[in-house]
Amino acid sequence: MLIVGLVVLGTLHLEGMATPGNGDFIDVPFAVPAGTVEMQIARTYDTTQSQILDFGVWQADASFRGWSGGLTDDIVVGVDQSTRGYLPGAIATGTWTLVIGKARLAAQGSHYAIDITFRDDATLTVRPKADYTPVELSADTRWYRGDFHVHSTESGDTTTDASPDDDVALAKMQGLDFIHMSDHNTVSQLALSAASQPTWPVLVLRGSEITTYSGHGNGVGISSYVDHRVGYDNRTMQNIVDDVVAQGGIFLVNHPADNLGQQCIGCAWGHMDDTPWDEVSGIEVLTSGWDIGVNLFTPTVLQMWDTLEDAGHKLAAVGGSDDHRAGVNEGGTSSDVGSPCVSVLADGLSEAAILAGVRARHTIVQLRGCSDAMVTATMKTPTGGVAQIGDEVAGVEDAVFTVHVTGGDTGIASLWRDGKQIDVHPISGDDVTFTFEDRPGAENHRYRIELVEGQSNRRIVITSHFYVDGIAGSSGGCSTGGSPTGLLPLLGVLGLLGLKRRRVDRVAL
Repeated sequence: MLIVGLVVLGTLHLEGMATPGNGDFIDVPFAVPAGTVEMQIARTYDTTQSQILDFGVWQADASFRGWSGGLTDDIVVGVDQSTRGYLPGAIATGTWTLVIGKARLAAQGSHYAIDITFRDDATLTVRPKADYTPVELSADTRWYRGDFHVHSTESGDTTTDASPDDDVALAKMQGLDFIHMSDHNTVSQLALSAASQPTWPVLVLRGSEITTYSGHGNGVGISSYVDHRVGYDNRTMQNIVDDVVAQGGIFLVNHPADNLGQQCIGCAWGHMDDTPWDEVSGIEVLTSGWDIGVNLFTPTVLQMWDTLEDAGHKLAAVGGSDDHRAGVNEGGTSSDVGSPCVSVLADGLSEAAILAGVRARHTIVQLRGCSDAMVTATMKTPTGGVAQIGDEVAGVEDAVFTVHVTGGDTGIASLWRDGKQIDVHPISGDDVTFTFEDRPGAENHRYRIELVEGQSNRRIVITSHFYVDGIAGSSGGCSTGGSPTGLLPLLGVLGLLGLKRRRVDRVAL
């Protein structure tokens, strides 16, 4: 749209080469003339051999203005409105910077051309925006269901199907209480969400997916952009996680085992050795499509999770749909908002309460979705109290877990200690309560509960851990007859049920 009387203050044409090596980012400075109300940045580059360049803008004071990623639409930065992924605001005269990210380059590199137009008036329709105001949609203490990984149109790799309103509508339809709008390397969605939150029936958590070329993670509960450019000015993953925590947010590692090479740039977590794991709150045990991911990725993630837990890091199990289309035409490797579904035990439906619940590791992941089978569990404490999933309990001689399974008929629940299956319980009926028991001895252990589907023997529920400190001088052992491998009790129960032995080899996934 062109406004009558609009004046073009100036234009710039810039060209260059992006070549492998010398870091992942190129700075292209450009001068912004006085009186600019809106600038439009068009760019082209050599896409042969599937090359991809990312683009973003930093303003004259070196602060962030927006990130397109690989989106090739023209960038428009304006005083009152900008295109998706970009923040509106004052446009100061001076030297701004277009940052080019080398997402995928062939050996010969890619030539790029940039054309910038500066205007004295706006062409974009202004969308409703507001400052963030904390809300509490419920004051009850209970398990709240949500999705920590949802993209809107503010992400450069989404389509126009996934407006924030579309995401919220789908979340409500799926029975969710909250979602985290995790748009890539931007916070332009925050003001849009704040304007609509008073009318939404679902809580939308602030944040961003901090997307690097060597790992993706969600900063949940943050209010400003966290620089994602690992390697730029010696920036590290330590800096990223520190910045999220400094804003009062939590950091969650996304799809850490999704090693898909150039099909998903940086999706696998490449920072196992340089991540400040004591500052990380959780890890996605499944991201997106259950049909493929539960066998292809989840077993590897659980090994990673157990390795980190063995080293003393306590991480909540979380998950996310990674939905980019608000449920429109999702493929086999994708899923709708709410699949997986994460339940968080929280003291209310507010951002602060949900974050506190994750920090306390009060989480359960239904890998297929909220309408699937569910597992909850509590543990007796030595003083007669009740511990929740995620709690740390000291002075335990007999660890007794009361497990409640709904909708899991013909499935098999299992107790895992320190990453090994030690006991199983076949589920008969759609509302079943039973106990798992173990004697931790003088050592400290962690316990989680999993549920596999009876027909396919694939995981459908994973809880976070109970952390149990034993009593010095007491002897350990599984008081219900479990074995360290989990096979002996399983053989027994399967024999009672008349099931075939081939199922035994598929339970310890």
